[in-house]
Amino acid sequence: KIKNILLVDDDDDLREALAEQLVMTEDFEVFEAENGAAAMARVKEQNYELIILDVGLPDTDGRELCRLMRKQGVKAPIIMLTGHDTDADTILGLDAGANDYV
Repeated sequence: KIKNILLVDDDDDLREALAEQLVMTEDFEVFEAENGAAAMARVKEQNYELIILDVGLPDTDGRELCRLMRKQGVKAPIIMLTGHDTDADTILGLDAGANDYV
């Protein structure tokens, strides 16, 4: 069974590169969102097996978006993408309901 992944990042090049890598295995179908509003619309439309979420989005903080998704009942694992890798950032993301940080 093909698994649905939601990839949320405002960096078009990074998003495309990640999406290409994921679909190459033929195990995943990748759905993309370039900001928090688009991501929320997507999670209301369907369920995903995994959500990859950038911390720095143009319209919202990724950690806040993660918190909102959890409040909406999103059960899928959420992995946060960040350029910051301090312990404080990681703790904030995990407190928001993220499963891991990369």
